[in-house]
Amino acid sequence: MDNNNNAGKNFVLLLLGLGMLGVGLVLFFSKVKLTTGYQLWGFFGDRNIMGMLFIPFILGIVLWVMFSKNIWPKILTWVSVVAMVVCVISSLRISYNYDAFSTIMMVILIFVGGALTLKKLYIDSPRRAKNKEDNSDDMNIN
Repeated sequence: MDNNNNAGKNFVLLLLGLGMLGVGLVLFFSKVKLTTGYQLWGFFGDRNIMGMLFIPFILGIVLWVMFSKNIWPKILTWVSVVAMVVCVISSLRISYNYDAFSTIMMVILIFVGGALTLKKLYIDSPRRAKNKEDNSDDMNIN
């Protein structure tokens, strides 16, 4: 009976954590405004260098097809992909207009809800508790 009550309590806490996480994310994404710029960390002025990153990417693909057993074309291709992703992410500008209280509440909802959800899913899982009991039984054997 106690185990059934504990499972119900864990499920309610899991739902509470998911709800807090969801509300915090909705509050965050409802006010966030994303804009893009055309520069990489302020280098090269206002020019878009994304096109220049395609040169090593295309060269890496061509070399990958020509020399498929070699590692260098693969490294060149993946480094180019990573550089393109960094270029896109670094050109995003995130702005939102919240007051301090709303920002604190939003952060609390997101992180406490996420922590509660992860705790109930991974740390307080029945499988982990069973493994912990098995390990404690092994430690008490004399």
